[in-house]
Amino acid sequence: MISYQMQEHNRLDDELYLKIWQAEQEFVKTRWTVITFFLSVSFAILGYSFQSNLASSQALAIRIFGIFVYWFAYLLYMHFYRYTKSLRSYLIKMEDTGRTTFNIQSSIGKSPDFKRHLATSKLLVYFGVICSIGVILLSLLKL
Repeated sequence: MISYQMQEHNRLDDELYLKIWQAEQEFVKTRWTVITFFLSVSFAILGYSFQSNLASSQALAIRIFGIFVYWFAYLLYMHFYRYTKSLRSYLIKMEDTGRTTFNIQSSIGKSPDFKRHLATSKLLVYFGVICSIGVILLSLLKL
């Protein structure tokens, strides 16, 4: 009787785990859809600022707005990332406490390839800083 209850309990937690994992995957897709949209808008605005018929003050205003949209996209990314990270933490907690038979999240973190990658948030910051410095330099050079 007790082993049947344990199996039933694990099965239910496995179902819960999979539902949370699927929700997290859907949230990641939504996050990247939203972020890609705003990054594309940012680059389109920055590209528009290089038209030759714009005065330098107009070009600067457009470039500043493009950088603003970029950093807005970064803030959205971080907001979505924190939510995703909390879901992943809950899944890892379920794995560590034995509430599920899955170990998807724990296995990802232990992979040697995972430890060598550069985090997306850092890449976005580096690129944002480079673009921001570029806009400042372009304004100083009156281009």
